[in-house]
Amino acid sequence: MKKAALRKEFLQKRKDADERWLIEKNALIVQNLEKYLHSRAFGALHTFLPQLNARETDTFGIIDMLRKSFPTIRIAAPYIIPGTREMEHFLVTPFTHLITNQWRIPEPDPLTSEKILPDSIDIVLVPLLAFDRKGYRVGYGGGYYDRFLPQTRPDCIKMGLSLFDEVDEIQDIDEYDIPLDLCITPERVHDFRN
Repeated sequence: MKKAALRKEFLQKRKDADERWLIEKNALIVQNLEKYLHSRAFGALHTFLPQLNARETDTFGIIDMLRKSFPTIRIAAPYIIPGTREMEHFLVTPFTHLITNQWRIPEPDPLTSEKILPDSIDIVLVPLLAFDRKGYRVGYGGGYYDRFLPQTRPDCIKMGLSLFDEVDEIQDIDEYDIPLDLCITPERVHDFRN
């Protein structure tokens, strides 16, 4: 399938999902991510923050888990520079003031938050609607992460989070599409590196 059709299909799947099902699937994603991270050394993890009322993967649950299980790591989140398709990145602490942007996405307030550079990030949690067996993803179409990911180090792990299983193939991949290294689903960790 092509990106536009997959985007439409998976937005509808999320919209139709039962609230109890969403809570259960989000909890399983947190468990699978925690298990995966326990055997890894990392200092900084970047996560998207979920769009309000859009039924995205609940990364606030992930942030809670990270603070409890990995208290020394630095957690960062993006801030979209108004009028551009570029992002800056700021640390998220229990004291970070979040503001809501025009897309109803919480962001660290750039005036009161500490900036973090992309080359200091070890793991990026990448938002997506669907992903395929090769690790390519369908995002929301803005290209923000396609611009951000090349700014990270080559050894930075690009990790998707998906409430749903993979599709066979995304047919209209282009040269700007960057494959994921891993994708965490409620069922398992998909590793695309081997």
